This record gives sequence, C-alpha cells and structure tokens, in this order.
Amino acid sequence: MSFSSDIKQELNKNSNLSNNELVKNELMGYLISGNTSVVNQKEIKFSTESDYNINRFSKLLSNLEINHKIDISRKNICHYR
Repeated sequence: MSFSSDIKQELNKNSNLSNNELVKNELMGYLISGNTSVVNQKEIKFSTESDYNINRFSKLLSNLEINHKIDISRKNICHYR
C-alpha cells in the first residue's frame, strides 16, 4: 500500500462520526476534491480506487441522513499485442 492509502485507512478506522459539524466538514472535503463531479442535479460522481474512501463517503452521507445509493463501476484495462 502507498503512504496515502495507509493514512486514509487509518483515518477511517479512528474517526468518530458523533460530531455532525466534523462530519459535514469531512464530506465537504470529499466534495471539493478533484475526484467529484456533478452529473446532473441529483447525481454526484465520486471517483476513487480506494475501497476505504468509498465506504467512508457512504458513512458520512448515512450519518447526515442523506439518502444515497452507491454504484461501483470498475474499469478493466486490456492490453492487446
């Protein structure tokens, strides 16, 4: 794992979701990152390779009682000779 992945994993394990202001701020951090885009008025696309980030993003939304559905799509890269 990379250093970044290790840090994300450690944050996910240790973070407490009881403080709604901290949860909102963390969610805002995800939303303003370069990994999100607005697809339409009701859909946000969050791109990551980290299962920890996917789970954390979902936990933040759930904690704030935001109804959401997570769809995961993975790209397969094929090399042809």
